[in-house]
Amino acid sequence: MLEPYDRPLENFGHFFNPEVAPSKKFIKIVEKDLPLNSNDTSIALKLYNNLNERVMYSEKFLALDQDLEIDFIKRIYDLPIDSINLSNREITCNSWAKLYCFFLHRYNIPCVINNAMHRSVYFKADGYLFNADATEVFINPKEKTKMNDLTRSELGLKPCGFRAYAKDENGIVDFVNVYDLGIELAKEVDEDYISFSKRTDRLVKELIDCHSFNIKKLPESSDKVVDNFSLINKILANESIDSVSVVPYVNNLIRVLFPYEDQKHLAYMKIRRQEEEDYKFYQLINYNPIRRHSRNYGFLLPDSLEGYNFLCKQDGLEYFKENRAKKLIIDSQNLFMDIKGRGM
Repeated sequence: MLEPYDRPLENFGHFFNPEVAPSKKFIKIVEKDLPLNSNDTSIALKLYNNLNERVMYSEKFLALDQDLEIDFIKRIYDLPIDSINLSNREITCNSWAKLYCFFLHRYNIPCVINNAMHRSVYFKADGYLFNADATEVFINPKEKTKMNDLTRSELGLKPCGFRAYAKDENGIVDFVNVYDLGIELAKEVDEDYISFSKRTDRLVKELIDCHSFNIKKLPESSDKVVDNFSLINKILANESIDSVSVVPYVNNLIRVLFPYEDQKHLAYMKIRRQEEEDYKFYQLINYNPIRRHSRNYGFLLPDSLEGYNFLCKQDGLEYFKENRAKKLIIDSQNLFMDIKGRGM
């Protein structure tokens, strides 16, 4: 039996009293269908879900590796919430936390923003101390998916970043997902989310016999690796998700489509490309059929770019030959990645 774990909110961060507000239309949509006759947890969760459906992570902030010494990035990080509306909806963890606190304040739910560089919100509802964090990457232990709740929201998946502190029968305190607490949630928020596996199985079943995958610039080939990436490419074409969310989504599809042994041959690199006046954030995926990759600096980095290289973009995958992939990395200023190997 789980018991609430309680501590003063000021132990977890600072109180944020918003002096400005997002646009009126934005407020109206985030507050749509609130279960006002239910408990505070249901109201807070509905606000959380509605907010996550209406914002997207700032691609500029992510593309520049969150270097907060750069004045330009500081301005993005410190973006005031009154600049948020239905058309200008890019946020960072900082602006997301301020927005969520703004809405919690409107319904008299006490909350604070933590003091770390990565922002999240702590609040109290129905005897529980909650932490809400839509921009951190969490693993769903049941589905083994790994993404943040902004991505999950776009894909119609149940959130993982809305959690409460709770004690088990042995007195051990840990975070527990709101859906596992046993709190009765209003029907407006206790939705039947589709699971990632069911959703993916359906997509794969629909597409498995389709052969018009059309990865950009891919040489003619018919091996299993290309077939799997072609299938991912086709799935992306059927989706409508932002380019930041594409990366974790593709990584989860890889775990579904590639056997574990094949996954050891995959490596990943963050890439930033300047397009017109803006930087865009992408991921380069390398599959080397001969070598296995080892983890380094938190990423799976290739020791060479032999094999297949796919750039993960919002509108699908793009194939890069070995030398073009290396140039792509150098042009992105990821110079600390010393890609070596034959023919390089």
